[in-house]
Amino acid sequence: MALTGEAGKDWWERWNGLLQAEFDAFAARGASARIVSQANGFLIMAVDWPLDDRTIRLDVGFSPLHPYFRPTVTTADLQLARHQHPFDGGLCLLVQGSGQWHGVERVADLIASQLASIIKVNQLRAEGDWGGAAELEEQAADPLSSYLAGSAEECSAVLMASAPAIPRSDGGPAQFAVQWRSTRRAHGPFEAVLRKCEPASGSWLAPAFDLPQPQGEWHRLPGRWARLAGPLPDDPAALLEMADAAFARLALADKALRPHTAKAQAELSITAIVYEDELHYGPGGRGDNLLFLAVRGEPGKPGKRKCTLVRGFRVGADRLVRLPVAAALRTRKVLLLGCGAIGSFVALELARAGVGQLRLVDHDLVEPGNSVRWPLGRPYWGLPKVAALHAFLSQNYPWTATSHAVLRIGGALADPEAAAKLTGNPREQLREMIAEADLVIDATASDECQLAVAHLCRDLTRPLVVGHATEGLAGGAVVRLRPERPGCLACLHDHWSEGSVALPPIDSSGTVTPLGCNMPTFTGGAFDLEEVSLEMVRSAIGLLAPDVRDPGDWDWSTLALVGEEGRRLPAWSSGKIVPRVTCACSKA
Repeated sequence: MALTGEAGKDWWERWNGLLQAEFDAFAARGASARIVSQANGFLIMAVDWPLDDRTIRLDVGFSPLHPYFRPTVTTADLQLARHQHPFDGGLCLLVQGSGQWHGVERVADLIASQLASIIKVNQLRAEGDWGGAAELEEQAADPLSSYLAGSAEECSAVLMASAPAIPRSDGGPAQFAVQWRSTRRAHGPFEAVLRKCEPASGSWLAPAFDLPQPQGEWHRLPGRWARLAGPLPDDPAALLEMADAAFARLALADKALRPHTAKAQAELSITAIVYEDELHYGPGGRGDNLLFLAVRGEPGKPGKRKCTLVRGFRVGADRLVRLPVAAALRTRKVLLLGCGAIGSFVALELARAGVGQLRLVDHDLVEPGNSVRWPLGRPYWGLPKVAALHAFLSQNYPWTATSHAVLRIGGALADPEAAAKLTGNPREQLREMIAEADLVIDATASDECQLAVAHLCRDLTRPLVVGHATEGLAGGAVVRLRPERPGCLACLHDHWSEGSVALPPIDSSGTVTPLGCNMPTFTGGAFDLEEVSLEMVRSAIGLLAPDVRDPGDWDWSTLALVGEEGRRLPAWSSGKIVPRVTCACSKA
């Protein structure tokens, strides 16, 4: 729907005084500006800007959503090693996504305050004065690959080690593995793994890289790598020509490389371009970076090939930079009992956080009706919940090794023959699973299970996190039971019963029995339930890695989701469990 009236005008028409203010600001700085384009909401100015004893040309582009979004400023009259886009000349006047742009600022004032600074930074870096440069600029690396991301092939990716081992030679063969992402196979998007770059001759002892727990069918893919000196072009065809020339030179000395010099006849091959780049801030922050070219033979056109750029992604320790506590979780083992509406999200977040091993236990199946509050949808209907989560987590979070068991905890039998046919004592099986874990999480929402598991965990000195929601999703509770602390779950239940600890809110009308079911369930969605799930995860991580993340001193916490006048605004309260003198835990 086209907007009419004031709402349909471009910013310079709607706020003509704002456009004039931009012109006035340029004039006040001794610069002359003129409009060169006003197409499709983009206003572009050409500016003659005084710089020292000369005048340079700046091209200033305003966003259609000016003044809320920052402008872009480019120039071909400066060639800066840093703070300038190497291909289009764009100047980095503000840190991306930093919130440093303010709509009341005029573009001329921004240029005046920042341009001289970034020119000075480049001078200081060239002189080796990194301390002086660091005082003036954001201390972050500026890799070339980030400038090429916009021209890369959509939906394809090459995964590589965080610090790939690359020979110091000029090139050689490379090992790739690939999975297709469409029925077009080699002629469509793909996911590839750079397993190894090898030297042109001689042995290379670096181990091959692979994804943990690789899933699906992978195929070997022909590849090569070449080390190129900068500056590099942004055109994939030009990059491929440089790689071809490098291999032609290598092949003069090593006949084994001659097959790599020929134009690709395979449906798909990958050429890795290795070049020195800024990877870390500082004088020693340069190292090997990689660009990837997908080279496809054109069907029916022998000798013809098409070349596209494919983005490379580092896989491994990079995630620890974003979540430092993950390093402490890599060796931790968690037993999760109950994979329903609360436990399923707990499983996802623990895997996302990088817990080393996660054992899933539940007896239920994924039903279509569960989709309103279960994280996985249509492809998993009818599967055991633990099998569905195991498959999804192994595929998407391979650093967490998952295992699963379909088990109804605490089930009783009245048939002697059925009991005799069991392969073992279910209590001992549960004890063994608890003993192998560093932490147990009970998301079964069953008082019977929670009390039994709490007793076993106390016997085996394993910490336990228990969580559940109340009827109608009016509230919930999360309890952390640490073996070294006084008080137990039975004590807390007594306090709840007596009113010495307030129960979380309950909406007794929020219970239904869906058609075809023989058990009632509660109403509500995951957007409320996840409040409980997330607190269980935070508690678990604090107990697993207390040296990195403070777990807090509380034993119980209750959630009120429904406040005054029915408003849903989560509010938590917490406290410690005071042991009951009549409870066995106080005599332990």
